[in-house]
Amino acid sequence: MIYYIITAIFTGILLNLILGKYFKIKKYPLTVILSIIIMFILIRTFDNQLMIIKGFLFSEVLIFTSIVDFKTRTIPNTVHIVILLLSIININLLQSMLGFIVVPLPFLLAALLEPNSIGGGDIKLMSAIGFLLEVKNGLIAGMISLIIAVAINSILYKLKRKDKSESFPLGLYLSIGSFVSYINI
Repeated sequence: MIYYIITAIFTGILLNLILGKYFKIKKYPLTVILSIIIMFILIRTFDNQLMIIKGFLFSEVLIFTSIVDFKTRTIPNTVHIVILLLSIININLLQSMLGFIVVPLPFLLAALLEPNSIGGGDIKLMSAIGFLLEVKNGLIAGMISLIIAVAINSILYKLKRKDKSESFPLGLYLSIGSFVSYINI
């Protein structure tokens, strides 16, 4: 178990270095603390070492995504590629392909019906997450994400008296919902 925690510490530091170098974002010690907490949750949740490793790497990508999207309102395309590559670990190809197609559909529909509501990066992220989590868990991740996003932003809009038509970065909420769904696989 100590090796997992040491790995989480070093990965959190590495993540912070990447955020600093490429995006001029410094979040240390947040990245380290989140990495340790996530590793601890994964160790307590799974007996399967592959699920722990896959979940941890997935979570690190989600932390990166959340921070970058929050600061820049963009999700780099490399995020989607890395998630697709992580999906290869312990894959059910049919369910993953279905997840890749079905999971982003509600987000795509919302973007088509309401312009500027959901960005292309969010849709691509949900497609990659659908591939990793498969159909059922991908849809659950999407629902959890949207419930959290609506609840938190409703409160924030009231507290800050913001216009409800103002957009907000969705990557953080998609990441939270996806992690919750992953640990319930």
